[in-house]
Amino acid sequence: MLVFLVTGPTGAGKSSVARRLRQRGQHAVSLDSDRLLCSWTDAAGRPVVRPAEPDRAWLARHRWTWDANRLDEIIDEAARGRTDVLWLCGYAANALPLVDRFDRVFLLTISRDTMVRRLRARADGNDFGRTEETLSAASTYYREFMEAWRQHGMVRINASRSLDQVVEDLQLAALEAALDLPDRH
Repeated sequence: MLVFLVTGPTGAGKSSVARRLRQRGQHAVSLDSDRLLCSWTDAAGRPVVRPAEPDRAWLARHRWTWDANRLDEIIDEAARGRTDVLWLCGYAANALPLVDRFDRVFLLTISRDTMVRRLRARADGNDFGRTEETLSAASTYYREFMEAWRQHGMVRINASRSLDQVVEDLQLAALEAALDLPDRH
């Protein structure tokens, strides 16, 4: 089984990509939807409850993170289901140290302006970026995220295009990757 991570900054379309991949018959998981995997954590890594409208000080002291054991469980469950390809779509502040779990990482790229426009236009679902405090934090995370991930040879996908174009680009890049990668899971 091949395990692909689709990641990107807030507003890049990770959850939308997961939904579209599922519509196309792929095994795709929007990681933000797994409450056992994702949580806000403090500097010591302990889960905390995010306030409804966190201020900048709170956001500076906390990060959205994944539980490594739960990530492994998700991958193992898919492998037991005899899935050929597993698409995991999401972002976490601690994702980079967990990159060894993935056969290939696809980085959805958007400009900061596109991110801000998308966050302001969100009507439902993820509320991150709707207040000035979370929008400011999203901008900070954007810079940190793009700097960290660009250095690791990820496959870049232009996510400012239409959702169908983004998914087509991902599937083509995944096919190319599958031809080069041994089945390791």
